[in-house]
Amino acid sequence: MHYDARVEPPIRRWISYVARLVEPKERFACFSKDFWTRVPKQYVSAVHLLADKFEYGENVNPYLSTSLLYNNFAKKKGGRTDLLWADWKIHHFHLTTTISKDEKGFTQRSDYLLFAYVGDDYVCFLDVKYHKSENVFSNPIFVKQLVESWAELAEVHAINGIHVENCWSAEEIKKLRKGGLTPLTSVKGRAYMMGLGVSTAGTAGDDVFLYDSLVDEIKYLSQDILIFLNRRNALLNPMTFSLKLKNDGLSLENSIDESFGKASLCHLEQVNRFFNQPWLLKKN
Repeated sequence: MHYDARVEPPIRRWISYVARLVEPKERFACFSKDFWTRVPKQYVSAVHLLADKFEYGENVNPYLSTSLLYNNFAKKKGGRTDLLWADWKIHHFHLTTTISKDEKGFTQRSDYLLFAYVGDDYVCFLDVKYHKSENVFSNPIFVKQLVESWAELAEVHAINGIHVENCWSAEEIKKLRKGGLTPLTSVKGRAYMMGLGVSTAGTAGDDVFLYDSLVDEIKYLSQDILIFLNRRNALLNPMTFSLKLKNDGLSLENSIDESFGKASLCHLEQVNRFFNQPWLLKKN
């Protein structure tokens, strides 16, 4: 990962990177209505291959966009996240039967892409579209396909009490995103909000929320430590705490002292598991 002080803190960029990855685990593959009628014949085998990889719990991240790497140091707001994923939590995968990978770990790029909604133990194959189709990444058809094929699943993303008569076009959604706005998606008059959209910094809103929650938890932890030290009369000088990302995980440190070491890291065990997941660190 590259770091540019003008973009965002390394920890926040790392969260943005990890959040877009797909954890290798067994997932049941299901297909939207009339899915196979929209798949070009030359890509049928590639779709089956990707479905098998999902169902057997294999690593599918090499099929993701290479922007996964470049978004982490983009200087322009429009390039700091996958807008399709930020708005709708929909991934897009390249379709290929070639198993070889390039030097960066990605498979061969393809002209057609698979658009899918990835859940904890399932994956919904929504559509296959030509990569260079106009406004393909802002096409609301994907949300419509999710709603019409899996109504109960989409219900958790519905916003009750709001009726939307006009549907935004793909071109309008693209322009709204460029302006930093997150439009609601309408399907048969109901409003849906799959993700938190894009922040003013050009990053995914969900990632910002996770980062802020993490910072709040660290503040609470530092306060607990200060209370403990005060009670033990061990606090001789005022302490200023900082959060650092090390090779073995997150560490809460006194800015003018050494790391608390294992004692502090155990408090951050769940967070460290997020940053250093075995499947993520393992070379594929």
